[in-house]
Amino acid sequence: MNPFATFFVGASILLMLLVYIGTAVHKTKRWVGTILVALTAFSAIYTAKTMGLQLGIDLRGGSEFIVQLQPGENDDGTKRAVTSADVQQAIDILQKRLSPGGEKDLTLQPEGTDRVVIQMPGITDEEIAGVRTTIQTVAHLEFRRVHPDSRTKLEQIKARGGIKEPGWVEMKYREPVTAKDGTVISTSELVRDTAEIEGKYVSKAFRTVDAEGNKVALEFNSEGAKLFDELAAVHFRNSMAIIVDGEIHSAPQLNAKQYGGRAEISGGSGSGFSEQEAETLSTLLSNPLQNPMKILSESSVSSAYGQSSIEQGKWIGIAALGITTLFMLFIYRLAGIVAIVGLIINIAILFGSMALFGFTLTMPGIAGVVLTIGMAVDANVLIYERLREEMEAGKTLVGALEAAYEKAFSAIADSNITTLISAVILFVIAGGLVKGFAVTLMIGILSSMIGALIVTRVIFMWIVDKNILTRIHTTRIIPDKVFDILSSAPKFIIASLIVTAVSFGTIAYKGGQSFGIDFRGGGRVDVALKEGKNIPDAEFEALFKTLKQPGGKDLGTTYIQRKNDPTTGILNVSIRCEELSGPVIQSAINGKWNNETLAGTSIATVGSVIGDELAKTSLWAMGIALLAIFAYLMMRFEFAFALGAIVALAHDVLMVPGLCVLFGQELSVIHVGALLTIAGYSINDTIVVFDRIRETIQRGTGGSMRDMMNEAICKTLSRTLLTGPTALAPMVVLLFLGNPAMLEFAMPITIGVLLGTYSSIFIASPLVLWYAKKTGTSLKRQVLDAQVEQLKAQQAVAAAAVAGGTKL
Repeated sequence: MNPFATFFVGASILLMLLVYIGTAVHKTKRWVGTILVALTAFSAIYTAKTMGLQLGIDLRGGSEFIVQLQPGENDDGTKRAVTSADVQQAIDILQKRLSPGGEKDLTLQPEGTDRVVIQMPGITDEEIAGVRTTIQTVAHLEFRRVHPDSRTKLEQIKARGGIKEPGWVEMKYREPVTAKDGTVISTSELVRDTAEIEGKYVSKAFRTVDAEGNKVALEFNSEGAKLFDELAAVHFRNSMAIIVDGEIHSAPQLNAKQYGGRAEISGGSGSGFSEQEAETLSTLLSNPLQNPMKILSESSVSSAYGQSSIEQGKWIGIAALGITTLFMLFIYRLAGIVAIVGLIINIAILFGSMALFGFTLTMPGIAGVVLTIGMAVDANVLIYERLREEMEAGKTLVGALEAAYEKAFSAIADSNITTLISAVILFVIAGGLVKGFAVTLMIGILSSMIGALIVTRVIFMWIVDKNILTRIHTTRIIPDKVFDILSSAPKFIIASLIVTAVSFGTIAYKGGQSFGIDFRGGGRVDVALKEGKNIPDAEFEALFKTLKQPGGKDLGTTYIQRKNDPTTGILNVSIRCEELSGPVIQSAINGKWNNETLAGTSIATVGSVIGDELAKTSLWAMGIALLAIFAYLMMRFEFAFALGAIVALAHDVLMVPGLCVLFGQELSVIHVGALLTIAGYSINDTIVVFDRIRETIQRGTGGSMRDMMNEAICKTLSRTLLTGPTALAPMVVLLFLGNPAMLEFAMPITIGVLLGTYSSIFIASPLVLWYAKKTGTSLKRQVLDAQVEQLKAQQAVAAAAVAGGTKL
């Protein structure tokens, strides 16, 4: 969309939103709201269609590497600390190495003081191995004299049992030197133990071709040209070894005393380089890294695997929307259709916003969209349950709608703000693909409030004004009576303590095996097989026995997990392994089975350094989220309510990891995102209950605090038990139809929704009552005092507004 058009549409939407909120004239509100909804929906759909969604590498295929620069060496051999200049130099060099012509879609960003994040979308499986090698290659070029009687001396050294000639060392060729008939002439040479000329004097390197084949031409700078000519003059007719990264590439004879600042490297075997080898070597020599690089983590996904994930995401989204629609129609009938229209516009706004601001959609992001479908309906359920109560109290549909939206707004705002707090913390602290989930969750929260509070209300205005609907019919699932829920609280608290003990005990029993590669380091290769295809575990294991890690070490322990997608017929196989084994396993699988069997593969490797940091970061994220939510609750509620809510929230968050491990999962960064989401969702139910408790106290119905709390809990029981299934339905779809990465997210969310529904009823409120009794706190007095203070504040604001108007 044109920037001016975007600005105009955005300004128009903002202006109409202000008019909609500010006007009290019903007809004006209806028409402004209609134009606002139509313009927002149209612009969102148009933006998403024309600009498209930016897909992450896990969906479009490609690789992401996090590399760490290692300390370099000074001229005296001491270590030199990594500086910001080193990081920037590494970025510039990697840019030239990985995309010499600038033709590849490549992103390099500094991270911290000594790291670089490299993202390369769209590269093929064959290119990934080459990228991995290119990143780690330092390309240290040096020239050393070859001993005049090198091969004879090497034979003598071998005969003397390895006693070396002082000042000389044996160094191997990159490829053995062979005669024309293929006979090996030499595999190594005896060269000087120190370099005669360093590669830093080379100003340019490029591929060249002559009758002998591909070569790499070198051009020295002025100082290097002088040094090389001095060396050639002294050692005329002797051989000079050209060494790259400790391997001799060629050892040509110095047939001239003056070279004019030029030299050539040919293949050691005499057959020359291949075109690709010459191009790669020239690129490396043109851009030598001053600091070695270590790959801390890697994530690579084939384009076929990414496309498979997109197809799964579409079907999961359609299934989740279908189940939610049926559920809303069954419970709320025609009003349910209004909620689904609001939900569809909500999803349009979500995708349109992501396209407009260039946010990246990732695989966890798809899970975030699916979760948004469930959470968006939550606000509608809260409004509709209020609407049913108001109509049962004898109000007309118009009056009931006004009261329902007004009374539900506080709980909707509070619950969404607490979820937004968790999402923002996740976005700030998390990295990589999980950040994509945080983005979709934040946008989904904001768009769901628009859908529930504006879209549905505008539709109801038209329905009521045109007499299309005069009464709302709903299906009641909970009888309208008060149960003494708080009397059973001790039993549920004991049950919670037992389950919590089992949860912690499971993690303690499994120890390090409770944590996935994100936290303890390691590798994971995911393989998607085509419909109807299968590879038995025995075939995988037989293949693994033939493989070795780089350096010749055995692959180590591997674990194979399987999950079948009943909608697509795709079998997903997940192979857990050691860090260095992942690339070897992926390459071997792609080499053994062709495209007729494999739908695609992906790989993730995480070093122990990254794992330790992620574990600490995750703990910080959870701690900060709980403190931020507690601080917000302290502003909105009395201390007893805030304390009860945060303890119930901690109950949910602490219990989920152990239960996930108990059901066979390994804890990963995705679980951290799920826990922060649970923190926001769990507090939603608790806030709704507490909001009703305060309303009951303010209404002054009489009775003891226990009676009023039981009444409030039972009044919200229907809503609490309805929002659980609406949030669970999409997660259950994700649980059974999603690929392994989505399953990692769906299970903790499913467990967390169930626990959140349970704790808001049987844990949070009993804790508030228990605290009030133990401390002698009068909750009724605190709530009424807070109400008086709020009324005074509102009167002061109104008085200031009147005074300001008089002055005008």
